[in-house]
Amino acid sequence: MNAYAILVVNQHLESLLAEAANDRLVSQLPKPSLRDRVASVMSSARSAVAEQADAGTSVLPALHDYPYRS
Repeated sequence: MNAYAILVVNQHLESLLAEAANDRLVSQLPKPSLRDRVASVMSSARSAVAEQADAGTSVLPALHDYPYRS
């Protein structure tokens, strides 16, 4: 049982070391600027609205069959 526990602990330590190495590599990647991130969000929002307009459907719900609408 002791040998099995040592194997399990070593495997867990190896996975933690691999995760730390991966986190270190990710932190060294260049991060996009705020301007690039805002431009990306605006571009994706613009394309989503354009797809809805091309499909002829509305993003807003239809207001028929509502009890409070006269």
